[in-house]
Amino acid sequence: MSIKSGTKSLLGLAAAATLLLTACGEQTSAPEPTAVATPAAVEQSPGYRRINSPNPEDPLAAQIYELDNGLQIFLTENHEEPRFYAEIAVRAGSKHDPADGTGLAHYLEHLLFKGNQNLGTLDYEAEKPHLDRIVELYEEHFQETDPARRAEIYAEINSEAQLAAQYAVPNEIDKLYNSMGGGGLNAHTWYEETVYKIGLPSNRLQQWAAIESDRFVDPVFRLFHTELETVYEEKNRTLDNGSRIIGAALDELLYKVHPYGQQPTIGTVDHLKNPSLVYIQNYFDTYYVPNNMGIFISGDIDPSETIALIAEKFGEWESKAVPEVGPWQEPALQGAERRTVQYPGEEQVQLAFRTAPNGSSDKEALILLDMILDNRTAGLINLNLNQQQLVSQAGSSPMFLNDYGSQSL
Repeated sequence: MSIKSGTKSLLGLAAAATLLLTACGEQTSAPEPTAVATPAAVEQSPGYRRINSPNPEDPLAAQIYELDNGLQIFLTENHEEPRFYAEIAVRAGSKHDPADGTGLAHYLEHLLFKGNQNLGTLDYEAEKPHLDRIVELYEEHFQETDPARRAEIYAEINSEAQLAAQYAVPNEIDKLYNSMGGGGLNAHTWYEETVYKIGLPSNRLQQWAAIESDRFVDPVFRLFHTELETVYEEKNRTLDNGSRIIGAALDELLYKVHPYGQQPTIGTVDHLKNPSLVYIQNYFDTYYVPNNMGIFISGDIDPSETIALIAEKFGEWESKAVPEVGPWQEPALQGAERRTVQYPGEEQVQLAFRTAPNGSSDKEALILLDMILDNRTAGLINLNLNQQQLVSQAGSSPMFLNDYGSQSL
């Protein structure tokens, strides 16, 4: 489980770092979150329809479907080996965290590996009263400002967590997938997405569909107390990581208003120490709905059988209106802004320019510009800096998000 990074490479020079940011035009109008274009249906059955036409120029021959509840499914065949790879993606990430609860989307990602009423428990009915009490106590702790009272509440949380833990089966989903020949069970959270991943033998497709449909319909947020320690340790590892420190500083300078720069995906220290399970449940209820999610499967599959199976297992999910967040209007960058940060390790310099958002008509030109600068072998940076050994490492990387884009050097 991880925080996704959008940086391809950094300019490494020789423990301070100087950051230089300049404006590269103004924000173009951000597009609405994109969905697959819907031509006349070329295939339709009860519960789903195909929403793309066969395209002989598509080397993957992708088949894209939409269930009646809005869940979109992307299927491609690859029969080189008897396995498939699946991702379940949610159109929500740290941008959608409440301002007083950063890191929430990432916490939720971790908790969705803890099972539900069927997986991850020895006796859910006996476990549930303790879990409910833990939610109440965390909410009381979240609202409380008196340090002495907060310490008392936390002690009670510890006691309830120990009582609940006697019914929990840690890592049962992991063990179940391992027993089925699974590999690569993981997830990542980023600004506008949370993605869950697994690879399995192709004869396990039905079991995958049963597990995942059950997992996302009604999860149980157990072992929250211990998972907090795991996430907090992830945060600690970022505090002296040069690339993470530079990246956070760049984001703060590029985006003085937007959550891209003001709400770190992993969360702030204060928010990580004082989370709200009510916030997490509300986030799940709001964004983990079929019309805000997609399933991607590639491998040794029969698309017709696969879409029918997914419609059967996931078709009962109820769609729900998803609220929009924002908009956030960033002020124009005024000339070059600089920041120096301290961290242990080699000195680095990074430059960043605010560019255009995902979906902009400028995107292809910006990608071409990036490849001219850095294509790993014969870009201008590769030829004139790396191959001349003028720096230890140099590179270029674009980032296209739904509201803004950037180019880093």
